[in-house]
Amino acid sequence: MSGPTVPEHVRKRGLMLASISTFFAWALEYYDFLIYFSLIPYISELFFPKSNPLAALLYTLLVFAVGYFARPLGAIFFGHIGDKYGRRNALLGDAITMAVATTAIALLPTYSQIGIWAPILLTIFRFIQGFGYGGEAGGGVVWALEFASPKWRGLVNGVLNSSMSVATLLATGLLLLVSAYYPISTVGWRILFLSGAVVVVIGLFIRFAAPESILWVRKKEEGRIVKVPLATAIGRYWFSLILVILINLGLTFVFYAGYGFVTTFTKLLSSYMPELQRAFVKLTYLPLMLGSIGGIIGNTFGGYLTDIFGRRRMLIIPTAILLITIYPLYLALTTLSIPIMALSLALMYFIFTLSATVQTAYFSEIFPTEVRWSGIGFGWNLNAAIGSLAPTFALLLYTNLKSVMNPIGAAALAPSIVVMIGAAMTIIGASIGPETVRKQLE
Repeated sequence: MSGPTVPEHVRKRGLMLASISTFFAWALEYYDFLIYFSLIPYISELFFPKSNPLAALLYTLLVFAVGYFARPLGAIFFGHIGDKYGRRNALLGDAITMAVATTAIALLPTYSQIGIWAPILLTIFRFIQGFGYGGEAGGGVVWALEFASPKWRGLVNGVLNSSMSVATLLATGLLLLVSAYYPISTVGWRILFLSGAVVVVIGLFIRFAAPESILWVRKKEEGRIVKVPLATAIGRYWFSLILVILINLGLTFVFYAGYGFVTTFTKLLSSYMPELQRAFVKLTYLPLMLGSIGGIIGNTFGGYLTDIFGRRRMLIIPTAILLITIYPLYLALTTLSIPIMALSLALMYFIFTLSATVQTAYFSEIFPTEVRWSGIGFGWNLNAAIGSLAPTFALLLYTNLKSVMNPIGAAALAPSIVVMIGAAMTIIGASIGPETVRKQLE
């Protein structure tokens, strides 16, 4: 937190409550993402006709993307409120929106019960859910980091980002637990989605007790709140917005086509590997659960390292390593050896999170307080809308590659190519941007 006039106890209380509530809200986002992706084989059968399984898979991926197309709209709406009327009120609104939509999805009737209305309602509530996420994705971290000291802002940022790895551990662990007692295709999937709603409700109650950002209050007292924050961000801080788009879109492609494509990847492999088909849950979700430990370590360690070595270096080096290693890491998943698969996923997630954890701190440092939420939120969620199509791109690429090469190799190469494209974008963005480590937030 910049400025000597801020009482230390106020800063610490704000940092603690804002960070904890944001941790829970971010955990829900990634929990929901992983539950949805983990359940794609089931959702495609529950909400779409079973006559064409590949088409059902593609439709399920597109419904997932619909939630991400809603995110830029949510970012504009909640970002405007957050920059003009205060962080806390906007964040309470987006948390309530997420909780309601997630609960509704858990209670939806299936295609066999109401026919075409099942995918329509799923799409509507995914849109509402994405609208809420659009506010959270930019605003939560802004609120928390505005309380953090520049000396360890990267570390705080890393701990916040570790929520997505904790969510991975929680999602895959719960999936294995629930599947042991309940059929996933009947009641199990509902339990898993309802569990996500519980996570955000806990964060919501903590958020009620948290204070407003002191940096935002100071800007308001100085009369520096702008009329249309997003217009100011685009017009005056356009280069910062370009950096957000390049870096974050690249990392979004890396995540969704890399770690996020794993369940679809193993579903594709199961057509050629009977042993995988017989033990799909064990050979998919157990390695994912163990692999998430690499992400927890990578996020926290990456946040610590960025305070030492700088933002740009930590964005570039790990991303370049992943660009080179992604294809061998995917090929390792075809061994169907749980230790090898878990190690491969842990390395994939560890390398990715070393870079990914840096971006939110970096973006907070390239925008001023009066447009910070709008600038980060719009760029971040515009990228999410495009980046959510990465698994679809990988699936379409696979359908073309399998006709000219071994289908198992094609299943590994398709997502790897999308990851490489994303990694290159991130490296370019970080290379042209300024260094901001230890910068005082304005």
